[in-house]
Formats: sequence, C-alpha cells, structure tokens
Amino acid sequence: MFAQRVAGISAALILGLALTACGSGEPTVMPDVIGSTLEKAKSDIERAGFSSDVEVLGGGMFGILDDSAWMVCEQLPDAGDAISGEPRLTVDRSCGGGAEQQTEETPAPEPESDVVVTDTTVDELLNRLNAPEMGGIQLGDQFRFTGELFMSELWMTGATGEYTVYFKAHGGAQDLFVLIDEFETLEWTDGTVVEMVVESVEVEIDGETTDGWLRAVSASTL
Repeated sequence: MFAQRVAGISAALILGLALTACGSGEPTVMPDVIGSTLEKAKSDIERAGFSSDVEVLGGGMFGILDDSAWMVCEQLPDAGDAISGEPRLTVDRSCGGGAEQQTEETPAPEPESDVVVTDTTVDELLNRLNAPEMGGIQLGDQFRFTGELFMSELWMTGATGEYTVYFKAHGGAQDLFVLIDEFETLEWTDGTVVEMVVESVEVEIDGETTDGWLRAVSASTL
C-alpha cells in the first residue's frame, strides 16, 4: 500500500514537472527570411522552433513547384516578433521592389568641362581673326565680349545657311559678324548692346569647308 502511494506521488511529480517545463518555455521568435529562397525560409523557421505548416502566398498561375525557385518578399510576423499563429510568407521570382532589396544609386558626377572662355573685346577678337594664322585661334576656342550691334538691314541667312548679325568694330569702320539662331535676335536692333560667348567653328559653303567663323554659344541683352 505504501509502495503504491509513493509510486503515485512520484508519477504526479513527474507530470507536474513536465507541465511546468512546457508552460515556461520561451515563445518561438520569427527569423528574418526576407530575401531568402522559400526552401531556406521554411528551414530557418523550423530551426527557430516552429514545426507546423507555413502559409505561402504567391507562386503565379502554376503554383510553387520548386521552393528553391521562389524568393520571400514579405513575412508575417516581422523578424524578431513571437510566432503566435501560422507564419505567412509572400513569395515572387525576385523582390526588386522590396525595401530590403533596394540600393540607393549614387549618380555619376558630371564631367567637368575643359573649355576655357577667354574674355576679350570686339576689336581685339577681330584683329586676331585678321592676323596671320588667325592669331593662334583654334577650332573650339571660346571668347566672351560685350559689343554694340549695327547694320541690322544686312542681318540675314547667308550662304552658310545660318543667320548672321554684325557687331560694331573700331568705331564702326569695321564689323565682326557672328552666326546665331535668328530667334535670339527678334528684339535686337541697331545700338543693342549684347554680352556674348562665341566659339570658333568651321562651316561648309558650296561643298567647301572654311574656318575663321564665330558661332554664338550664349547671348544676353544688357
């Protein structure tokens, strides 16, 4: 009788300890599986202590035939939260739009221009163009000057196919002509003072290419 009572007490103690152990266990924490294949995500969740089924959303028209071919893009609960029910994983072929997958691209720096703009005057620029070897002026050289326009009755589209305006040089005894978009000149007339950046260019006339021409790069009325 005593042996049976001891055996009963021992069994009760063992059962109580087992129940206490089960009730005091830490909750299963959801691992971070975003960006992992579905196959690896399921394995990570199982290793974390959750051995039941996982709800999977996505998979396209034909469903999921190969867990390793699908990537987890969303998860519920979030990583680090306790798993209180069936975890939910949303999958796709790739997660390019997911916040976890985005990488901020740094725009490439704009290449620095190596063009040097030389400040000059209408008279000085005309003298260089008329000097031997054009005073050392090369194709692509740019110059900035401020000048007064005149002889507007002669402004026109000439043999170059481009519109031409004239700047007063040497007190009006000579002129410096510049190729420019006609639209820029609509409000200009004789006496208009313009600050202009010009570039030394070549043009083709009747099939022949000649240099020593100036084309406006920018212009502003003063």
